Amino acid sequence: MSFTYTLRYMLDPRTNTAEKDQKLFAFVKRAQIDDVAFFINGEELNHSHLTKEETQVWLDAIAPLQEKLSGLGVTTSLNPWTTIMHSDRGYQVNPKIGFRTFVDIDGNKAQDMACPADPTWRKYIAARYAQYASIHPRRLWLEDDFRHYNHTPRKLMCFCDYHMKLYLEKLGKDETRAAFVNQMLKPGRPTPERKIYLEQARKEMIENEHLIEQAVHQVSPETDLAQMTSYPDWHALEGRDWDKLFAAQAGKNHPKVARPHLPAYNEVAPLAYGRAFEEYSRITAAYLGEDAELYPELESYMYSPLVKSVAFTKFQIITSALIGSKGILLNLFDMMGNGINDDWHYAECLAEIKPFISQLTDKRLPIKHLRGIKILVDQDSSFTLQTSSGKAIEELLPHEKNWASLLGSFGFATEILPVTDDLQLNQQTVAISGQLLRNFTNEEITSLLQNNTVLLDGESINVLLDRGLKSLLHIKHAEWHPCRSAYQSFEQADGHSVDGMTNPRITMLQHTGNYLQIDYEKGSDVTIWSSAYNSLDQRLGNMMAVIDQHIIVLPMDQDPKHGWESQFTSYKAGLLKQMLDSISKVDYLLDMPNTKLMVQADGKSAWLANFTLDGYSKIRWHLAKDLPQDKAKLLRLKGNNYESKKVKLHVKDGIATIDEEIKPLETIQLIF
Repeated sequence: MSFTYTLRYMLDPRTNTAEKDQKLFAFVKRAQIDDVAFFINGEELNHSHLTKEETQVWLDAIAPLQEKLSGLGVTTSLNPWTTIMHSDRGYQVNPKIGFRTFVDIDGNKAQDMACPADPTWRKYIAARYAQYASIHPRRLWLEDDFRHYNHTPRKLMCFCDYHMKLYLEKLGKDETRAAFVNQMLKPGRPTPERKIYLEQARKEMIENEHLIEQAVHQVSPETDLAQMTSYPDWHALEGRDWDKLFAAQAGKNHPKVARPHLPAYNEVAPLAYGRAFEEYSRITAAYLGEDAELYPELESYMYSPLVKSVAFTKFQIITSALIGSKGILLNLFDMMGNGINDDWHYAECLAEIKPFISQLTDKRLPIKHLRGIKILVDQDSSFTLQTSSGKAIEELLPHEKNWASLLGSFGFATEILPVTDDLQLNQQTVAISGQLLRNFTNEEITSLLQNNTVLLDGESINVLLDRGLKSLLHIKHAEWHPCRSAYQSFEQADGHSVDGMTNPRITMLQHTGNYLQIDYEKGSDVTIWSSAYNSLDQRLGNMMAVIDQHIIVLPMDQDPKHGWESQFTSYKAGLLKQMLDSISKVDYLLDMPNTKLMVQADGKSAWLANFTLDGYSKIRWHLAKDLPQDKAKLLRLKGNNYESKKVKLHVKDGIATIDEEIKPLETIQLIF
């Protein structure tokens, strides 16, 4: 099956020319584009929310191009650029349209951004989507402004009078907006106010999707509705129920269709992109599931090779296969109506890799059937986590993505696993960070920790302490020490060697979280692997440890800005591999930093992607299980096509070696 290229394209209905149309048609043919998604009222050409008559101007301009594209075997989709509206840009809602705008958490009223529960806006947006459907697009997209946050310059919404009335009716008492917000963020056990806010935010977006879906499919039953998404931790802060939201959007007899975010609008260091890819793209894909059609977005703002190279563009497109994508949205040209720029050589780039990416995704990566460390995430965590100071809305963000980026960069095979009501884990290797365990009962936590190999961070351990479950880790005493408090300075792995370095050290001072110093009960089965030291080389206490030969603890939380950046060192990678080797069997790559490994659950396929500018002369894979056979088909890009060749895997001491290089930014697939 061919990998679907969807070109997002902006024409200016007032100034478009036949010459620009011809350049579009030529580009579509040369780049092997399958679908063109026309923007409507986007970015620099956005003029607030449009009336029916203003909208028709855009549709009338698109319809003739739709007919011509159909003759070329190319479908047409629509990408209206506004639902709620991305940001205030000086406009105000047209009085003829007349819906209310939202009020943010600080009581500030938006000028041009809709209240998502306003009945007038709901009628308006359903009517506009029905109008878009009148030209029967292949897919009809909802932009990623369909959310409660990231609406510049305003903050989290909505706290308008209408919403406050809804909240207070459920609360059963009167409160000011400020008092309600303070209770939402209050430290300690979550309050009714927080639950009410999250439930309403969740409910109203599902209702909105359903209203839009009904309106669209009444006009164009064949059109697929599709949703663009943002950061999954921020979606948790608005209570998003991924399955119910996308089921409401799809309607009957239609697939769930989504655009996961690819977190590099400009070119960045590939290894940094690799971390964000784990934290956002892979977690989003996991929430959406294997039955969703995923078309992630390649965005090159502000456009041209000055912001992103052709090589990095190819890299992003090809590695989108690692989330099970069926295609990709290509936002390669600006949104002002300039049209196609052939001097940027995107047509050649896209045509060159199309055979390979199509072959690579012909055997789609099964995002819910992967072997490796299970990294738990939960869409409901903002309902249950506890804030520290209650001063910032960011305190409601889950901290569940840290193991994903760290383990992926270290070359471990992983699977992102959303928590569900029927989740049962037994004899698995599981990684948990943040306050995710607050979503479990004490009995469920006990079962999870006793029946699996588990990696825990400091925040997870803190939940156990709060729940009176310290005996599960044989904890006698635990005390937090803030970073940069003249206490801890570095971690040292006494008696161990990594990369030829004896007693390697890792910072506990820079770009790191606070330290949870733990003393264990005497005689308990605890092996200390590293210790905290001060700047005078004095040992302070225990750091990383293995408990009961199946629990690994990393007793630190995250830095508000830098997360776990301190941990991205080969010393920690080597130490963690040694710790896991001592208690379990896991898949990981050796001597290939920042190369990702994904292994199908039955072991019959594996994907490797090099997220660095360094190449590696051979592949070394530490095996969790025996290989199905010692020969495999290796698939890779070669010129403007792909190469498929038989390779032999030499296994010694549980390590498989393939005498094949993996180039910088290269993705390969092994099929056994």
